[in-house]
Amino acid sequence: MSDGGTIRKYKDGEIVFKEGDPSGSAYVIMKGAVELTKNSQHGAVVLAKLKVGELFGEMGIIDGSARSATCRAIGNCALKEISPQSLMSGIQNDPDLSSKVMTKLVERLRLADEMLANAGISSSGTATPKPPAKQGATGTPPKKKGFFSRLFSPQKGREATFEILVADLFDDPDQTATLALFDNLKAMAERLGGSLINVRRTNSTFAFADFSDNPMVWGQVRTTAQATLKEEEGDLLLWGQVRARGETIHLRMTQSLPLRSIRAGYIQPCDSVDIPSELDDVVAGYVYGCATGALIPMNQNQRDCFVGLLGPALDAARPALKKRMRELDQDEQIRLEVGFANLLATCGLFKKMPQPLKEAEETYTKALRSLRRTKSTLLEGLIKRHLGYTQSAWFELGGESNLLEAAIESLREASESFTRDSFPQEWAELQMMIGQLLFKKDQINGNDMALRESIAAYQSALQVYSASTAPKRWGDAKHHLARALQLLGSQHGDLDMIARSAEACREALSVRSKMHAPMLWAATQNNLGSALFMLCQKTRKPETAEAAVKAFQAAFDVYQARKAVKLAQITEKNLLRAKEVAITLGPIPAALNAPDETPAFDETAFSTAEETTEVIEDEDTAQ
Repeated sequence: MSDGGTIRKYKDGEIVFKEGDPSGSAYVIMKGAVELTKNSQHGAVVLAKLKVGELFGEMGIIDGSARSATCRAIGNCALKEISPQSLMSGIQNDPDLSSKVMTKLVERLRLADEMLANAGISSSGTATPKPPAKQGATGTPPKKKGFFSRLFSPQKGREATFEILVADLFDDPDQTATLALFDNLKAMAERLGGSLINVRRTNSTFAFADFSDNPMVWGQVRTTAQATLKEEEGDLLLWGQVRARGETIHLRMTQSLPLRSIRAGYIQPCDSVDIPSELDDVVAGYVYGCATGALIPMNQNQRDCFVGLLGPALDAARPALKKRMRELDQDEQIRLEVGFANLLATCGLFKKMPQPLKEAEETYTKALRSLRRTKSTLLEGLIKRHLGYTQSAWFELGGESNLLEAAIESLREASESFTRDSFPQEWAELQMMIGQLLFKKDQINGNDMALRESIAAYQSALQVYSASTAPKRWGDAKHHLARALQLLGSQHGDLDMIARSAEACREALSVRSKMHAPMLWAATQNNLGSALFMLCQKTRKPETAEAAVKAFQAAFDVYQARKAVKLAQITEKNLLRAKEVAITLGPIPAALNAPDETPAFDETAFSTAEETTEVIEDEDTAQ
């Protein structure tokens, strides 16, 4: 809400919009004031006078109605015009903003009602209310959602915090298996998820029938599924196929939005589970657990609900591992175990509990031992990838240092299945994660070789990612490469390496957006400031000091606005030091020869990128 928007200027008495006009935008008063009036048979009634900083015009956007009042400038004023998309995105994703909007609306509506009542007018704008409609009248239009329902849950078809959609299964002509899956999953969701999870059918098969495992198919599946979920307003799509002469169901799951990068337990189109087509409570509980674990919470409210759902989902899925399922072959049984391990890993990650992560590691390892008899290379790579991310998450929660080494080894082994030639995107993603783990290894052990290997891993990923085809991942790789170069350069006093770090930061900022990913943008600004500050300490160039100040200031402004207290404190400390150096050097060339009075740089700034994780919408697919 604080970014973007067009500034509109109005003179005294000029109309911003009239009562009855279409509601096209909301406005924030940047300078001056405005007056809201409503027409009545007694003349214009003043509803409110608004001052600098106040938001108005939002009501029509939220409830889809025309302007309910006329807005007129009081004196010369400047207004920031906010698009409907920006307003609704801010309300849905920022609980503080939505609360403030609701409070302000209630207050404004109450004052308006009081003013209208004092003028002898009803809030409808007439002196006499209309008679109620007759009972049983036909042709009544569908009832619109209530105002506050639209404010806090604007999706048209949604009934719950999470919506799971079930597509008709392929090779199920009479829909027997589809109906059994839907009925059992819905009953389980009602029993365990209450009002938080709703399950509904799409009443059609998924548009993509290709179950082969190759990256092109996975990409097409994701795009097609996301289009379906956007149209149907769902969070997760279950789709699949009846197999083995009707004895088993092969299921896959796709979310409405992908994560920016993989995490422990994250389900992708390449992951699948197989279950018997004869569903009972044990199998239904397993499917419910896997589907719940595959959800991606997109805001704090969803995240809080999601954490509460994970425990019951895990309990519901666990009995399936003890049930003998003769219908499943060896690989299918392994995928069933891996599906449960993914739920365990997700539970441990979100609930910040090491025990589920430990159990997930054990389950993945058991599955890998069983896999030796089947020799399924791709499935082995999938399991090792899940295992590596789970070991990393367990290490982050205080696990022993050998987990870090184990995670690096697991991901390296996974990259032998997901080769660069056959699976370039998956290989590059693995290189990115390996690079991050090696960077952590250096920070713990001061291992110079680990840091150099980290740089090599990021450079490998950049052989696949490009600014034009994968801007987000390219930007991420450039950002992490810059951090590693900066640290290695500072350790060895290598100015060329630090300069390369600054250039990598600038390249990352060419694709990282302050509007769409403010914390990531700020992290890169902070790292750029660090690199420039180090260069300034050695070169004594005033322009470098000024550039460092600007970068730190940009990062600090975002951290402060987002209430990231720790990051703001670190950045503010470095900002003050950079300002001191800039003042010392001054704008004149003679300052270049001044003695070095710069205090030691606070290298804790290197930790900022690790502390700015957030769920980010994919700008290429989510808009």
